[in-house]
Amino acid sequence: MSIQRTRPADAPDGLVRTPYIWALYLLLGLFSFMLSMIGPMVPYLRDEFSLSYGLAGLHQSAFALGMVIMGFLGSSVIRRLGMALSLWGGMADMLVGLLVMILARGPATTLAGVFVMSLGGTVALAAIQTSLAAGPAAHRGKLIMEANVMASALTMLVPLVLLAGSRVGAGWRIVFPAMLVSVAATASFGLPATLRHLKSRDERADSGGGRLGGAFWRMWLIVFFGVSVEWAVSFWCMTYLLGLPGNSRELAAAGTVLLGLSAVAGRFFSSRVSHRIPERRLLFMMMLVVAAGFPLYWLRANAATAFVGLALCGIGSSNFYPLGLSLAVGHAPGNAAKAGSLIPVASGSAIGLAPFMLGRLADLTDMRTALWYIPIGVIIILAIALIDRTFERRTGREAAEDPSAD
Repeated sequence: MSIQRTRPADAPDGLVRTPYIWALYLLLGLFSFMLSMIGPMVPYLRDEFSLSYGLAGLHQSAFALGMVIMGFLGSSVIRRLGMALSLWGGMADMLVGLLVMILARGPATTLAGVFVMSLGGTVALAAIQTSLAAGPAAHRGKLIMEANVMASALTMLVPLVLLAGSRVGAGWRIVFPAMLVSVAATASFGLPATLRHLKSRDERADSGGGRLGGAFWRMWLIVFFGVSVEWAVSFWCMTYLLGLPGNSRELAAAGTVLLGLSAVAGRFFSSRVSHRIPERRLLFMMMLVVAAGFPLYWLRANAATAFVGLALCGIGSSNFYPLGLSLAVGHAPGNAAKAGSLIPVASGSAIGLAPFMLGRLADLTDMRTALWYIPIGVIIILAIALIDRTFERRTGREAAEDPSAD
């Protein structure tokens, strides 16, 4: 089964979203749900196990550490196990880690469960990204962007699931049955679709072990700084909004919901236009959106302007990861597994470092000063993108001037 088929009337962009593609979208969404649930679960863990803020925060760091470790090993694991076992076995391992977590009677076991979740989930994530990258180049950006729309949408369900757990008396442990049912439902059609799809492919074509050039590593840096900016916006969002006039917790919570909606809207917009606007140009556009929104958010003059600024920051920053990922794998033809595995090293490092470093800076100064990292991070991304464009133009000129290229 191929990702692209003859263009039907109901697919004007020429992309047919097969059951295999929908399974990849959903699996990325479920991975994102489990990654994003850790932060909202921290208050429940602190109440139950009497944790300090530092020990509670280590749960997010444990997930990030697992992403970094398995990111370095992911391509080897995929080559050894194959795509199907890496994809579905990784998700099964993630469920095992979640089970360990909900059976825990102390923080050591919850941390171990989070770490196991991250190891399995990162293998699955690398397999998902490899599969999306292995599709037709013309649709690669659209596939990655649509998958990340699904990720943002399912992430928004985290507080609703936790609220439902509180209502039915299951507490934060409701996440395990919710995830078990969701993964099983996805596997009911996704696993057969995966096996059918892989019969038509040579998996070795997607898992080369060659070197990745400088262009890939420049995009890797864009992913790192892009994710760090995104988490700088999202992780401390509610804390910063509590400084609005009135100090309303309900208003701050509404801001976090708005941020989630803006991420979905931003990625959905990009998925609709990514086949018409070059990815690098779209990246520049999203940097401008964040730059326009940050002053309104940072000034925090009133709820209306702060929410507008926050929404713009969410729309722009939510696109840094999928655009950076698409550009990175585009620079790794025939080496998708290695590229797809190393990207979680960038995102995991950013997730582990950005909230902690901003928190330490806020301790030394204040949160308003710490949030200046957002425009600084955007400037760094801009500089890397401009350097990459300079290298690309220079390479193009050298190829044009080389007589042996004809």
